[in-house]
Amino acid sequence: MSRKKTEAEEIVNDCYEKYYQSIYKYCYARLGDLNEHAYDCVQDTFLVLQKKLSEEIDIEHLRGFLYRTADTFVMRAKDHYKKQVQRTAQLDEAERKESPPIIADSFDYDKCAAMLVALLSCEEQELYEMKYIERIPLTEIAERLNISTPAAAKRTSRLRQRIKELVKQQRLFENEVIM
Repeated sequence: MSRKKTEAEEIVNDCYEKYYQSIYKYCYARLGDLNEHAYDCVQDTFLVLQKKLSEEIDIEHLRGFLYRTADTFVMRAKDHYKKQVQRTAQLDEAERKESPPIIADSFDYDKCAAMLVALLSCEEQELYEMKYIERIPLTEIAERLNISTPAAAKRTSRLRQRIKELVKQQRLFENEVIM
């Protein structure tokens, strides 16, 4: 081991004995609710001191250097905590937005469907029966209606849109949704 390295270790050990408690108390007080991170901040502070001294960087005021370094780690811990809280809040918000409403168990879907079908035209009712009740593929629906498959797909799409409009107009789910 070189003489410089031994000197650096002695300085770090002396500083550790002299300043550990006061640096720890400083970090603990500055971190407030995050005081469980105080120990890490102190350890990181002394690691930086050891690194600087082993790189033969001259530190004029060791005590001041230790407090400035500890303060840097305290600020990093606070920033990390703030970012973590923001991410958690963003995830909670996204979860609330993406969660579908819960429909009451007593809601009568068959009654709702019958009411909607009654509001459709005869052609729409026929298409509804084939597509959603009998579950017939679009190609067969197209054959039965004597139209092309793309035309059957377009009609089915229009039917879905019409049903959505009717649901909004009739306000079918207003009382059944629990937020």
